[in-house]
Amino acid sequence: MRWTAIPLVLLLAAVTSASATTDLPIYDMHVHYSRSHWDVYTPAQVLEKMDKAGVVKALASSTPDDGTLKLRQAASDRIFAGFRPYQNSGDLGGWFSNPRLLSYAEKRLVANSPHVAFGEIHILRADDVSSPLMSGYLEIVAKRKLYIHTHSDAAVVRALFKKAPNLKILWAHAGFFEPAPVVGEMLDRHANLWVELSYRAQDILPGDRLDPEWEKVLVRHADRFVIGSDTWEVERWRAYEQIIGEHRAWLTKLPRPVAEKIAHLNAEKLLVGKN
Repeated sequence: MRWTAIPLVLLLAAVTSASATTDLPIYDMHVHYSRSHWDVYTPAQVLEKMDKAGVVKALASSTPDDGTLKLRQAASDRIFAGFRPYQNSGDLGGWFSNPRLLSYAEKRLVANSPHVAFGEIHILRADDVSSPLMSGYLEIVAKRKLYIHTHSDAAVVRALFKKAPNLKILWAHAGFFEPAPVVGEMLDRHANLWVELSYRAQDILPGDRLDPEWEKVLVRHADRFVIGSDTWEVERWRAYEQIIGEHRAWLTKLPRPVAEKIAHLNAEKLLVGKN
């Protein structure tokens, strides 16, 4: 009977490990609570959704910034503030060349503001990093020691580091369409780069098994990845528990120490002392 006992022990260990990984606390490093959300979900309801999904803390940015402050007022111990220089959704495309929005950023990002990050911002072309006003934004970022949370491809991230080598960048969506080898190469090259994985769960786990390339980079750079949901529209809040569940599904496929880092430990290190 010994030949049946050993597989049973291994099976029970695997089930226990997967269950424990499923129950890991999550830091969600990409949340929005923008104006269109306010009449649908109160801050208390947002926090309830986080509770149900097992999300203990979140990095929030909103259009306008008042949404983030509403969340912080409800739970300053759980919500870390990012600042997006958008007063309405129409500001997304050209904020980096708009003097009105630079002034808005200067007024909001004063010394005693609660913000720990600049963004999520959108820079879709590397040439936009050379916008005359971009230097003004980067001066604020450097002075306040903020992370930049940017929705950009690899070329833009390279341009940002070239313009300001000491930046600390949180790369939204892992570049959205960038393949795992490119993400790995960027992490190899830039020590001040961290990668947030909203919208990438299906790339990481396209079926029953982890994508081999993603598995390699997640394990190799286990200290540099964080979880994100990106609640940019109300529907994302409606599906919040499912979205976080999709991340949990691929986390269960990783060694537990790696899963723990990506689920919450890396984010804890980034945010320690920031609130």
